[in-house]
Amino acid sequence: MRLPLFIAYRYLFSKKKINAINIITAIAMLGFGVGAFAMVAVLSTFNGLSEIVEGTINNYDPDLKISAAKSKTFVFNQDLVQKIQQLDEVKNITNTLEEKVVLKYDDHQEIARIKGVGPNFDANKFDTLMVLGSFELGDSSSNYGVFGGGLSNKLNLFPGSPEVVTVFVPRRDVEYNSLNPMAALSTKYLRSSGIFLVHEEVDNEIFITSLKFAQDLLSYPHSVSSLEIELLPDSDPQEVKENIETILGSTYQVKTRKELNEVIYKIFRSEKWFTFAILSLVLFISSFNIFGSLVMLVLDKKKDIGILKSMGAGEDTIRKVFMWQGSYIAIIGGASGIVLAAALVLAQEYFGFITMDSAMVQEYPVKLLLRDIVLTFATVSILGYLISIYPSIKASKTLISNIN
Repeated sequence: MRLPLFIAYRYLFSKKKINAINIITAIAMLGFGVGAFAMVAVLSTFNGLSEIVEGTINNYDPDLKISAAKSKTFVFNQDLVQKIQQLDEVKNITNTLEEKVVLKYDDHQEIARIKGVGPNFDANKFDTLMVLGSFELGDSSSNYGVFGGGLSNKLNLFPGSPEVVTVFVPRRDVEYNSLNPMAALSTKYLRSSGIFLVHEEVDNEIFITSLKFAQDLLSYPHSVSSLEIELLPDSDPQEVKENIETILGSTYQVKTRKELNEVIYKIFRSEKWFTFAILSLVLFISSFNIFGSLVMLVLDKKKDIGILKSMGAGEDTIRKVFMWQGSYIAIIGGASGIVLAAALVLAQEYFGFITMDSAMVQEYPVKLLLRDIVLTFATVSILGYLISIYPSIKASKTLISNIN
């Protein structure tokens, strides 16, 4: 086994009779290096962006969300809360009410989604999401709300704006009257206290206010649409979900944070693997340089092959020499690219010298993961091995009688 490795190593760095072999070999190494560099850098960028989105989602969505299985709302009662609080992993429970409403501010009118939150709502986790103003929902004498960035932009609404925001929704207990259409609407007023950013879907339609405001507006005095549960650190959401489902039965449905944002997680995963597939294709195309280099090397080393065979080297030994030659080119080039990319990503991760303007974060987000390095190295090694199969077999079949 050591003989093929040694001969392949000598062939890689020795001077060839045909100078083009050296040039093609260098191009093949460079191609694999650039491809591996790009793969690690791009995958690390996806990791960084995913971490930021996941962080904002973690601060907005609860660990678990309980809602009615067959209706939009259900009557809130303490017995229900006490059943859930029996679980040791439960830290906090917040009752919420969500519904579509119409907002009017100045000359702008938009369909939005109101989210009323109870007094147990943890406002501290919104600190990292707020971009303007503060998280304030008001009291019995004044009503405030915090608005998603996209929604506030569509309304041209900012914290401290002098005009109140009109919120109205069709009343459930009054029939529509064409002579007096306003009588069929439930209307309330509030002001903006702040603007937050999570992701586009939330930012464009959600505003948060007090549960009392939402219940009065929607004529749901004792009902909520969901219970949001915050778990203690290191708790397993899936395990707690199963326990709650056992306690509450089929009347309620329970979803984890990942299930609530299933589409977003799927998009990130699919985009990452689609990008990986494209970069793998680039590496595959680059591997044809190895193919050309090996074919030319076989022609250049016909005499050496004959000498080795006359000394008793079998076809398997000759084949391994050229297999290792192709693998050396791919591994050395790919490993160089991986090392350079890892150094760049780690430098950005710790020093943040690449910055962005007008973004949620100032430093360009990256995160280096060991699995991405291993995946890239495995891809490089496998491609180098596969592309070397045919030239190595041709070399092993070379007949001594055909060697000049």
